[in-house]
Amino acid sequence: MKERIVCVEWNDASFDSGYYDDKDPVRYSQLRTKTVGQVIKSDAKEIILAVDSWGRQGEKVEYRHITTIPKKMIRKIIELKG
Repeated sequence: MKERIVCVEWNDASFDSGYYDDKDPVRYSQLRTKTVGQVIKSDAKEIILAVDSWGRQGEKVEYRHITTIPKKMIRKIIELKG
């Protein structure tokens, strides 16, 4: 599999444990989020990224620090070149 490193810009849910203040609507809005990682899987439903990957020559690649982002939450995917 060809290695793809991407930056995913997406809208994440937010959480506030305080009392609701209707004068501060931004406090309760979605969070604009950027996640950078190696694509493990991408289909019509979601993209799955790993922050770390490693393996010796000829061995299976291992992944950790996994983020799964639903496609409906994604604003943009930028392919990173190195």
